[in-house]
Amino acid sequence: MWVIFDTLGIALGVLTWALLVFADYVIVRHVIASWFWTSEPSIALLPFTNVGVCLFVAYQCLLFLSWFSHFQAMTTDPGTIRDKAAPENFSNPKSCILCHNMWKPPRAHHCKTCHRCIFRMDHHCPWINNCVGLSNQKLFILFLGYTALSAIVTLLMLSASCVSWLWSQKSWSDASSPSSMTIICCGIVAVECVAAVLFVSDFLQEQIESITQNSTLVETYQRTHGERLSFTDHFKGIFGDEWWWWPVPLYSCRTPNYTEPAIPDDPDYTFSDNSQQDDIDALGIASEESEASPMGQSEGSRARLRHTGAQM
Repeated sequence: MWVIFDTLGIALGVLTWALLVFADYVIVRHVIASWFWTSEPSIALLPFTNVGVCLFVAYQCLLFLSWFSHFQAMTTDPGTIRDKAAPENFSNPKSCILCHNMWKPPRAHHCKTCHRCIFRMDHHCPWINNCVGLSNQKLFILFLGYTALSAIVTLLMLSASCVSWLWSQKSWSDASSPSSMTIICCGIVAVECVAAVLFVSDFLQEQIESITQNSTLVETYQRTHGERLSFTDHFKGIFGDEWWWWPVPLYSCRTPNYTEPAIPDDPDYTFSDNSQQDDIDALGIASEESEASPMGQSEGSRARLRHTGAQM
């Protein structure tokens, strides 16, 4: 199992699970149980009416998909480069000094938190305590999608419960107010869901743009991209060719092509590490100074070559 031992990432991962559990408890305890409880249930372990059981099971499945997508994105290798050398016919290969001079494909980047080169690294996400790369990008997108859907469904259930309670009151003077605990818990979950929708929607938009452009967030800052074909072909590269696996939070991407070039958006543009250092630090990648070219040359050997050339 792939695990990154980063304190912040582990804390945010646990927090994500805790928020899902809390939302589940509030909906089941204060919504489903309030409106669908019965003393004669069809299933002994679920004291709800048949409609309540169906709603309970559907909601649990949705939350499970959100949690399992997060778990899979967190524990799946995002695309570690394990090839020590480039193919023989590959021109001008580069190596990564931080990875002990192992081959660094054109679309790979070294993560400062994971301490390895990741193929098509998008960014290091502390919320999943992992990098987002080609191998787990589908899982990350599914986590965002299922989380947004869970939050929207939760808000609808809270709203429906509120409207139903108002409708059931014969008069405002005789209305029985819900308990303080119910109001507080439902209010917290509502704020949590609104924040989740706003937070997740921005990431989903970025992921859709990256699929459209066949690029990553890192490459967006570096103004490069992969070979651009159709959106469908880019999508299948991440989600796989078999459509029935697309909504399932399991690895199904195409076999990575490490020789895929990083094509400049503007051929006359030269990436400046110094001018965008703050953005690069936020994405979690090592600077371009970690690269050695041609492959196999360490920083010391390149320095000796420059010194020898200066004496000639």
